[in-house]
Amino acid sequence: MVTITINEPQLLSIELVRLALSEDSSEQRLRAVRNVKHDVVASLLAQLFDSNALDGADPKIDAEFMQWVAKTTSERNDAAYELAQTAKRYEGKNERKMNIAEQIGSLVWLSIQNKTFRGVHTDSGLLDHVRHQARGLGVSGGRDKDTVRKIWSTYRGVVHLGMAIDYCDESSDQNLNVLHVAERFRRDLCLNCPKGTSKPYVHPDEQISFLYISKLWGPRFRDRGLPFEVD
Repeated sequence: MVTITINEPQLLSIELVRLALSEDSSEQRLRAVRNVKHDVVASLLAQLFDSNALDGADPKIDAEFMQWVAKTTSERNDAAYELAQTAKRYEGKNERKMNIAEQIGSLVWLSIQNKTFRGVHTDSGLLDHVRHQARGLGVSGGRDKDTVRKIWSTYRGVVHLGMAIDYCDESSDQNLNVLHVAERFRRDLCLNCPKGTSKPYVHPDEQISFLYISKLWGPRFRDRGLPFEVD
């Protein structure tokens, strides 16, 4: 299992993180999430300079910070270009596939909660359930058995984040942390198995876990390193 840390500024762009997860492979997703983090840094830098927050700073610290900004500009520019390409793929076809995968994930989770532990790939299983829904709604790509099976296989390790975003959007509890909710979904999907089997709905090795890091940073560059560091 891969763990990705998300700090407070990045949490505000969680929808972009979901967009990054729409890439087809784990390697592409990790790179896309890194690009999102660079995008967050670019936004923070723009806010910092617009607010003149560096006025009155220690000249030495200010110089170090400006050198770092100049040195890392090309990396942020490259990340912005790549993120734009990810967005194009998302808008073209990957958003639809993510929606279908998250719908399957939600049905799996509901089956776990009501302790029916329905199968996914069996006849009249959850994939068939989604296909019938897609047929009724006229959802492109969601009516073909092989296509739906491939979508679930591709995205089952990351559906918990989109599920959590939807859950928090629909909840009246304003204190929910979407990453904590996502972790609950992730654990449920990998700790439970369809009835009559010993293989979990989603193997932990396929999953990306999101770890929330809450830290405060001071007004100086050396004190506020976290928001500007991309791990």
